[in-house]
Amino acid sequence: MKIIKGFKTAIVLGAMFFTGSAWAYNAGNVTEKCVGPIFRDFIPAEQIKGGPVPEVEAESIIGFSVHRKSDPTTIRAEIKDVKLKLEIDHRNIYTIVKTKLPAKFSGKYVRVNLYAKAQKGECKSKDGWLIKVKKKAEAE
Repeated sequence: MKIIKGFKTAIVLGAMFFTGSAWAYNAGNVTEKCVGPIFRDFIPAEQIKGGPVPEVEAESIIGFSVHRKSDPTTIRAEIKDVKLKLEIDHRNIYTIVKTKLPAKFSGKYVRVNLYAKAQKGECKSKDGWLIKVKKKAEAE
């Protein structure tokens, strides 16, 4: 008799522990985490905190890469509301982007603002970096 009572108690306790696990499973209400693209590998490199702003020649080529499966049709780069014409080389898991600095920014500090959306969902990312463009006379 004691064995049967002990067995019943074990079944009841086991059912209580496993019921919580069964209720934790929620197949119909799975929400995906929004993961936006990541910008990195800036050319010229980003300014190191406390260090000098990177300098580039006037009208030179700058570049960056976008990771985490971005939609290449949504990648944009702007300087002071001037959209830059981009050369996009889309690979399977990342995209390499290059562009030429417009001549009108010669001799100025500019921030290159970057924008992109993920391939799935509406996850958006924005980033950028500051560079100093040498005057054309300094470059020659």
